[in-house]
Amino acid sequence: MKVRLKFISPFVVGGIKRVSNYIESLDYIPGNVVRAALARYILNNCPYYDPDEVVMVNGTYRTNWVYFKDNPKCSDCRLKMLCQKFSDIRISFFYPKDAVVIPSTWMVCKANPQHGFVDCLTQESRCTRCEGGRGRVEFVSGLLKDGIKYSVVKSFVTRTAINRYTGTAKDGSLYSLLAVSATSKDQNGRYEENVFEGHMWGVAPQDLKAIDELRIGKYTSVGFGRCSVITEDERTDICDVGRVIALLEDFNAKYKTHNKIKEETTRYFAIKFTSDAKLNFGHIDLDGYMTTAQYKEAWLKALGIDLDIQVEKVYAEVFNFRGYDTSKVGEDKRESAVHMVEKGSVIVFKTSLGFDRVVEYFKSIEGFGEDTQDGFGKFEYHTGGGF
Repeated sequence: MKVRLKFISPFVVGGIKRVSNYIESLDYIPGNVVRAALARYILNNCPYYDPDEVVMVNGTYRTNWVYFKDNPKCSDCRLKMLCQKFSDIRISFFYPKDAVVIPSTWMVCKANPQHGFVDCLTQESRCTRCEGGRGRVEFVSGLLKDGIKYSVVKSFVTRTAINRYTGTAKDGSLYSLLAVSATSKDQNGRYEENVFEGHMWGVAPQDLKAIDELRIGKYTSVGFGRCSVITEDERTDICDVGRVIALLEDFNAKYKTHNKIKEETTRYFAIKFTSDAKLNFGHIDLDGYMTTAQYKEAWLKALGIDLDIQVEKVYAEVFNFRGYDTSKVGEDKRESAVHMVEKGSVIVFKTSLGFDRVVEYFKSIEGFGEDTQDGFGKFEYHTGGGF
């Protein structure tokens, strides 16, 4: 089911804090942030909510945990179905309306970005539209909309922290927020709307209609992140296996031609992460530098692929990430550290298997890595070729 979040106030979804007094919002909304907002809404409207209640979940003590209590008032609660289904709901990442993720293998003309993109996997790394067809190009990342690189509109807000004991401004506590305030403009250039799109599974439209206003992200207590939830009927797409195989065959041919590969028994295909992925590379014990073969093997193991394929190339941005789990009991609410692979990363594989086997296997994968129920690790086939 397609879901739209229509914001009536700017929002801040925390990214990496570059300095102590400056916080810039991400330009997309991870699924776990949406889940946290739903949990907050359910608990705030639950007549039996007890902030001091501790429950055992999979061997771990939790607070502020959403579960169906099945008490007398629950039968008439407007959020009953949402509460009952909460642990089974799957949520995607949310992106600005009509925007898609740019693959990390795309390059753009340095002289004129309007010249379009080329894909380094299947095309020469040059701009053919420049004079002489030898224009310089550089790698690009982010979002794409209507064929051009796209950015949301962000606005600065300066705040000051409050001393909880005196109720006055805390000394040296000024900080700046760069919040997402709009996603599109009207014909006169005025900011028109702030709408993000994503998907939810395991929940019905009428269940979400019980929500009058959701608050997403940080600083919701001072008005940030207010939005309405709009559901939209969507036709269930049936995977056309033949069409997918044809696309993979086309990429294989273009990739071999571009890289001058004449081996006929080996086939090549690529995937693009359409969301961030939390991968566990584990501890790799090495006496020296990691070889290319070891690096590729580490990637294949982290992805958890149980198929006769090999990693050929990796175009990825990876950083260490350690978030917070506010439902944990105790002072230390930090999560275990993971390797975060950024959206848009591309991995090229090679195999001697037929593409029918490849498509059948990858159809069974919901996502790679951890927290796939919250949209992490989603992917699609990358067919190469810019425009």
